[in-house]
Amino acid sequence: MPTVFYQGHDVVISDDVFAVWKPAPQVYDLEGLENVHVEHNEIRPAVPAWLAAGVLVVASATASWALVGGPGAYVVTAVVIVVPPVAGRALRVFTPIMWSLRATYAGAEVTLFESANLLVFNRVRRGLFRAFRANAASLERLDRAGYGEAFRRLNQSL
Repeated sequence: MPTVFYQGHDVVISDDVFAVWKPAPQVYDLEGLENVHVEHNEIRPAVPAWLAAGVLVVASATASWALVGGPGAYVVTAVVIVVPPVAGRALRVFTPIMWSLRATYAGAEVTLFESANLLVFNRVRRGLFRAFRANAASLERLDRAGYGEAFRRLNQSL
């Protein structure tokens, strides 16, 4: 009976396979996975537009500095200093970061799992590395018993 390290709606990770059900069903043998790594891509399609809007705001605030006298000038200065960082942070919340778990399987680069939810992504990643650890420990036990090479040959022939 295989040990299941993670089971979700899209992925099942056991001690010998990594199975993905969505978007297309794929099953990967853990021994065939190499170069497993994490990538994250920030999707920022509107960066030039927001940059242009920021330049316009700063230019208009600078122009209004000359027009506004007295305490109003300090309000304009405070707005110019405070608004860009706050707006940038607020816009970052609306632009998702896609986290990808990638590997090489049978000589081809594959995406094992991809999610914008960091909590789910970390659970899958942790489950995969626990499965790797368990798989390595079982092969180590086979090597100590003298059956490691026979097990590898049998596994490759099947």
